[in-house]
Amino acid sequence: MKAFLKKTAVILGIVAVLGILALVDTVISKTYAFELLSVERISDGPVYDAYGEPVPSDWGIADGQTKVVFNVLLTRNGKPVSGHVLYAKTNRNVIGRIATDENGVAVIEYRCYKGNKSNVKPVTLSLRDEDNSVFITVSARAEYVLQMAAPAVENGNGMMTDDIFYDISR
Repeated sequence: MKAFLKKTAVILGIVAVLGILALVDTVISKTYAFELLSVERISDGPVYDAYGEPVPSDWGIADGQTKVVFNVLLTRNGKPVSGHVLYAKTNRNVIGRIATDENGVAVIEYRCYKGNKSNVKPVTLSLRDEDNSVFITVSARAEYVLQMAAPAVENGNGMMTDDIFYDISR
C-alpha cells in the first residue's frame, strides 16, 4: 500500500509541475497580441467578380492565381516583437513559417484557391507564434477572415493541386 501511495504522489507531483508550467506559458502567451495592419490583393487595376461587380481590394479572387498580402504586427505588452517565427495556415492549406522583421511585422502571401460561383467561401488565415513559450508550447494565436469573390472567367472544375498539396514553387 505504501508503494502505491508513493507512486501516486510522484505522478500527482509530475502532473502538478506540468500544470504549473502550462499555466506560466498560458499567461506569457496572453501578453502577445496580433494586429492586422493591412490586407491587399495584388492586381493591376480594378477587378470584377462573376456578376460584373467591382471587388474590394482587400478581397481575394477564387481564380487560383490571385495573391493576397497580409501585413501582421506582433506585439508584446504593446511593443513590437522582432525575430519571432509565425506559423501561418488557412482552412484550405499551409502557407508556411514567416519571421517577424525588426518592426515586428510579418508579411504573409496567400495565393487564392480556384473556385466558381457555386463554391466560393471565405478563407480563414490562422496565425500561431511559435517562439513565445518557455516550457510547454502554448502559442499566441489569431485568426483573420479573407472574403472571396467568384472569378469573372471560369475554367475547369475548380480543383487544383494546391488544394491537396503545399505549394513548393515559393
